[in-house]
Amino acid sequence: MDPLYVLLHSLPETGRVKVIGIYSSRTLAEAAEMRSRLLPGFAEEPEGFTIEQYEVDIDHWPRGFVRL
Repeated sequence: MDPLYVLLHSLPETGRVKVIGIYSSRTLAEAAEMRSRLLPGFAEEPEGFTIEQYEVDIDHWPRGFVRL
């Protein structure tokens, strides 16, 4: 199955992550990022954008997690 692309915006000082959208191609995710950069809040914090590629129909945390 083809991967999906998740457009995120986060700021290191808050630790909050905003999921802007999930797209079927990197090109669509990049276009959404360009649109979002013009919006209030995002325009003032343009360094917070990332695009993550995710495979679908698999477990992404197969070993669980550990609290530090």
